[in-house]
Amino acid sequence: MKRVAEIMYIVEKEREEFLKGALNPDDETKKVLWLCGVRKQLYFALNDLIFMTFEYKGNNFAEDMSKMSAYLDSKNLLIKQRRKDVPTELRDTTNWWAPVKRLGVLLDKSPLDEEYSDYNILDMIEGSSDYNDNLAYDEDDWSEGFHF
Repeated sequence: MKRVAEIMYIVEKEREEFLKGALNPDDETKKVLWLCGVRKQLYFALNDLIFMTFEYKGNNFAEDMSKMSAYLDSKNLLIKQRRKDVPTELRDTTNWWAPVKRLGVLLDKSPLDEEYSDYNILDMIEGSSDYNDNLAYDEDDWSEGFHF
């Protein structure tokens, strides 16, 4: 499995329509994405930027992405400009995408030895019962995350 991530900028007047198509693809588009190895595609928004990630399960990434891109282009669903090709002064007026550089990975396998499989280390941490008292969660928070 390969994880792919990119960040996109879609001009404001086109953003709603782009997200509508990206988040609600027709059945044919879903089939093409699946056949090209795309799994668990997620979209996130931060201000004017959109972060998209998916898992790739296939044997020939370049070929599958080429086929997928050709299909998406035929449906007018492809962002063609890469950020490095868009002049700085036009980046707020042009749709563009850029790959996100992977910095590392954490917890891709269990850190617990077999002997600890039924062991809950949190029970041993002093004050762990007060853990929930220190959580803050904003219901309108875009990240749907917890903050300490």
